[in-house]
Amino acid sequence: MTIEEDQARFLRCIGEPTRLGILSLLAEGERCVGELTSVLNKEQSLISHHLRALRECSIVKERQEAQKVYYKLTDARLARLIIDSEALMKELSLCECQEVNYGREENQRSGEGQICPIS
Repeated sequence: MTIEEDQARFLRCIGEPTRLGILSLLAEGERCVGELTSVLNKEQSLISHHLRALRECSIVKERQEAQKVYYKLTDARLARLIIDSEALMKELSLCECQEVNYGREENQRSGEGQICPIS
């Protein structure tokens, strides 16, 4: 895999609203699943699903303490990335465009063909 392919995979993994919410909370520090579900007002099964995907991409890691599982970011630079991207969205109003999908079924499954056109 090229670095660009790895970057694209990483960005696809974090580029989902619930996952970004999880990462935003984890940027503040370690959290247990119960805290994440409570703050994000989402079902535990949904949070667990997204945490599994983030774990598989080596973005978060887990630690079990008694009956609770705690999650944290694997690298402090990830917190900076999340914080900086939030600030960029607020300050620059980037990507106000609609996603474009060229209608090919394989693109819909893979996420390819979706672009943010620059006017």
